[in-house]
Amino acid sequence: MNDDEIQLVASIRPEVPRYDEGAKQAARRGLAAAAAPRARGWSPPWRGPYAMALAGALAVAVGATAITLAGGRGGSPGTVREVVVTMPEIAAVSASEVLDKAARAAARTDLAPRDDQFVKVESETMYGSFSGLATDTKTGETIGEETRYLYRTKRVIWLSADGTRNGSLRIEHLEPRAYPGWPIPETAYENTGVETLPLVNCGTPPGYLRTDHAALKRLSTDAEGMRAHLYTGDRGGGSKDGSAFTAAGDMLRETYMPPAQRAALFKAVGTIPGVDVTMRAEDAAGREGIGVGRVGPDGVRQDLIFDAKTYELLGERGIVVDEKAAKSPRGSLVASTAQLSVTVADEAPGANAEDDEANGCG
Repeated sequence: MNDDEIQLVASIRPEVPRYDEGAKQAARRGLAAAAAPRARGWSPPWRGPYAMALAGALAVAVGATAITLAGGRGGSPGTVREVVVTMPEIAAVSASEVLDKAARAAARTDLAPRDDQFVKVESETMYGSFSGLATDTKTGETIGEETRYLYRTKRVIWLSADGTRNGSLRIEHLEPRAYPGWPIPETAYENTGVETLPLVNCGTPPGYLRTDHAALKRLSTDAEGMRAHLYTGDRGGGSKDGSAFTAAGDMLRETYMPPAQRAALFKAVGTIPGVDVTMRAEDAAGREGIGVGRVGPDGVRQDLIFDAKTYELLGERGIVVDEKAAKSPRGSLVASTAQLSVTVADEAPGANAEDDEANGCG
């Protein structure tokens, strides 16, 4: 990512504070790490030493909510066949009650990776990929034609347990899908096959943004202390509460948080204003659970999904509740993930990059 691209991002998201030098470096790393189309999502523009810059944090589950839009290879560009939508059902149970059970479930497992090992996470994802959102800083006019589609992958990521070594990412590109209410562009089909990429560690981000295991295990083990951490620092976003909820998700996806800290995190999330519970939430793998989430400024409700019996975390999802803000039909399922496994590995395949600058550093 060069300075012109950073300025482009700033024009797309004017509500986000300007990048400092550390953020610029992390964003450069992220573009190399993500190897995905530019996308908007709920994560901040960086994640620990391995930023997934501008990528949606969540994948879209294709379950009972069917989305069938034509365009690109699937039909005539610009033609919409059908959009079947559903609104989340808000449950009477409190978020704190569900999260307390999730906190107790968290205590039942502990991987305990050593600092010299890697956390390996397998997941299924679909991101919202957006383009044509740049604004000319002089004229205020939009540059390019806006397009959207859903970028689908299966991912295996190896992350340094202490955040000091290079990791790697294996991506299997799946057939893209149309974004609800939008024709699918031809560019959606440019990413194909399977590739393994090095995730180059170019340095350590500010402590409050670190999500490696070594940093997470040093966090508070009580809800009050964890809540303070969620509200620490300038995380960008539309509100402090929204940023705190996003931060919680960042500490759960593609990493491993120790049981004591995870339990404290779940209890802290229950204190964030606007957080409530939805029933019959489905992840990207089709597993049904209970959703705990809130509505963001983009008009999308963000949910963490827990198994209804074990209260283990299954994944995440996003559903449009404000059609105008989201520019997509109300009730559309536009984001979700499925966390399939979290294990420990001694090595990360292809992690030894020889040219750091070519891989996102510099």
